Amino acid sequence: MDVPGYERCAAAARAQLGAQAFASAWAAGQMMTPQEAVASEESPLPEQHRTAAIAPPADPDALTVRELEVLRLVAQGFTDAQVAERLIVSPRTVHGHLRSIYSKLDVTSRTAAVRHAVDRQLL
Repeated sequence: MDVPGYERCAAAARAQLGAQAFASAWAAGQMMTPQEAVASEESPLPEQHRTAAIAPPADPDALTVRELEVLRLVAQGFTDAQVAERLIVSPRTVHGHLRSIYSKLDVTSRTAAVRHAVDRQLL
């Protein structure tokens, strides 16, 4: 088992869901056998989290929740490494999110992306 990877994923899920929803989902999952978990179509997550996790964005060019998180941190002046540390992802993942943001916003720099987001009240 990749313990550091597991711990990173658990921390990311906890951060995204919030402590209470994570605890609820964890408890529900602990009561399932591995076969039940794999076979289950029911998610132990509350409906609002289930929908947010699987619903595609209405506008394919719209920024995802994670891209907005990255952009907010960039707007606060954090470096890619600092953004990666705060979001519990690799710097390479942050670069990927930034490339996607630049493409969707049709800009070529961090400054232009932040300016675009501020002008359109995305931040």
